[in-house]
Amino acid sequence: MNLLPLFCVLFPMAAAPAVYAASRRADKARDRALWAAVLLEWLGCAALLSLGEGTLTLNGAGAFGMSFAFGGVRTVFAFLCATVFVFSALSSPFYFGGEERVHRYYAFFLLTLGGIEGVFLSADLFTTFFFFEIMSMASWVWVAQNETAPCERAANTYLAVAVIGGLLLLGGVLAVYAGTDGLLQYEALRARQTAGQTSPALFLGAVLLTLGFGAKAGMFPLHIWLPKAYPVAPAPASALLSGILTKSGVFGILMCGVCLIRGDARYAMLLLGAGVVTMLLGALLALTAVDLKRVLACSSLSQIGFILVAAAMLALGKETSLAAGGALLHAVNHALIKSVLFLSAGVIYKNYHTLDLNELRGAGRGSRLLAVCFLTGALSIAGVPLFGGYVSKTLIHEASVEHARLLGGTMGTLFKAVEGLFLFAGGLTLAYMTKLFVILFVQKRPAQAKPRALSLDRATGAALAVPALGLFAMGAFPNAAYERIAAYAAPSLGSEPFSLSYFSLENLRGAMISLLLGAAVYGLVVRLLLTKKGMLTEPRHFLSLEENVYKPLLRALAFVGALGARSLYCLTEGIVMALARLNGHGARPRVVPPEDDHFARYSPQHIRSGAISQTLAFELMLFGLGAVLTLLYLLFS
Repeated sequence: MNLLPLFCVLFPMAAAPAVYAASRRADKARDRALWAAVLLEWLGCAALLSLGEGTLTLNGAGAFGMSFAFGGVRTVFAFLCATVFVFSALSSPFYFGGEERVHRYYAFFLLTLGGIEGVFLSADLFTTFFFFEIMSMASWVWVAQNETAPCERAANTYLAVAVIGGLLLLGGVLAVYAGTDGLLQYEALRARQTAGQTSPALFLGAVLLTLGFGAKAGMFPLHIWLPKAYPVAPAPASALLSGILTKSGVFGILMCGVCLIRGDARYAMLLLGAGVVTMLLGALLALTAVDLKRVLACSSLSQIGFILVAAAMLALGKETSLAAGGALLHAVNHALIKSVLFLSAGVIYKNYHTLDLNELRGAGRGSRLLAVCFLTGALSIAGVPLFGGYVSKTLIHEASVEHARLLGGTMGTLFKAVEGLFLFAGGLTLAYMTKLFVILFVQKRPAQAKPRALSLDRATGAALAVPALGLFAMGAFPNAAYERIAAYAAPSLGSEPFSLSYFSLENLRGAMISLLLGAAVYGLVVRLLLTKKGMLTEPRHFLSLEENVYKPLLRALAFVGALGARSLYCLTEGIVMALARLNGHGARPRVVPPEDDHFARYSPQHIRSGAISQTLAFELMLFGLGAVLTLLYLLFS
């Protein structure tokens, strides 16, 4: 029995108290303890790469037992996670220098790392759900870390979406359990499925799971936390929220498409639609934003949309090699790119203490290293040849062309439209990344601003330079780097290894179309429409899903629920009163319902109570009701 997967999951959680204790003594001890913990975790995940495939089952853990697996896409994501956490840890001492409550951040940093590794190395749905919830609750602290009013609002939104996503996941797990006679193991579900034939319970389970995972990935319409959380979280945490936490949702969606419901066109089209909307919405929001980290946050939203488009083609189950490779490699590239870009934003913020692009004109001119690293990330995410993002975007583009040719008819026309929207979204990516680079590194500082040289330490410089160098090296030699990664993960994604001529005229033509569109959008929209007197302007967004849809809907549901509860209460009380009168006990004192508007509180006098006690009583009642229903289901299913 190989216990290394269990080490990779539990070690960071076990190290969290030790790092917390060290953090309260001295800054250097705190930083060294964190670096030692993430380095050991990285070595453990690197060792998994040499072990091939394997499983580990813990029958006595949890209601359904827990199981872990390594190899293929799991090991790729686990190693990627550990790598990006190393970059974030290296930059943390510089960013948090002089800040308060760093010991708390470091502890939850490691708790979240263990939770994410548990998701990536899980071999069944219950284990995935368990560690997914640990990850969600621990990472909430990152968003609330600075304890400002914007942080509180963003943290509340993040927590609400995390709870809703967790409930959707739990519902999906139970639906799959009921629809498959108790199967939750990914490989068992994969062996059981029949392409194109999905039971209603299994289809419902897949949709609920996809919504739950999509909430963390940033998939429309559950993306609302993402543009709020990234700007207010510390930059090292933003790099992880964007680069890794979203990939936990991507991992779950890939597992649904490969192991649960492969070949179901209904599911694939739903996922495709969500991916296209996410891809375009994020790009448009990034194009118009004037906050540095908000641009990068909305960019993450768009890039997740690209991955979801590839995941939809993978779930369709027709020609899967390019789609699987595109989804996996773009997830890898996006993690490295956002590590570079968000950590660069952290350096700029640490020096200037603002994220407003109008106040940051020329802010990056004082560091050549920062300029080169940021440019590498920008060119990569825009899909410029010789950089990593070009390779994964080319695979997704070619997969869409392949599906359009293969399917023909209405479906073929649909995928031709998807190809066009894909190229347009790629052009928007170039436009907003050009906007950022020109403002930060090309424009001169305002006349009233004092010139300054940007300061950053060596550890932060290494955290920027290493992933940037990797993006260029792997992008320049894709057959030697990316294709090996894709071939290693191909069996676990139900696909085959492939080889592609990335720099052929046909593939370069698609990239050039996208880049020319981006140049046109930058010149016509950013420079002419969004720039007034040398200052960026942000158009008013009339539709906020959270403010205009979700919050009013929740208030309406709360009103309907309270009205229903009051109606049932009055009905039962009326029956009791009627029976009392029939039996001659009408003179007895009774509680008049309208005199007491506090749920579940019975008293002849009106008693005021605090909101906290009322809320706690109500939540305990709901928890008890849920526990009873769950027990009844487990007893009689």
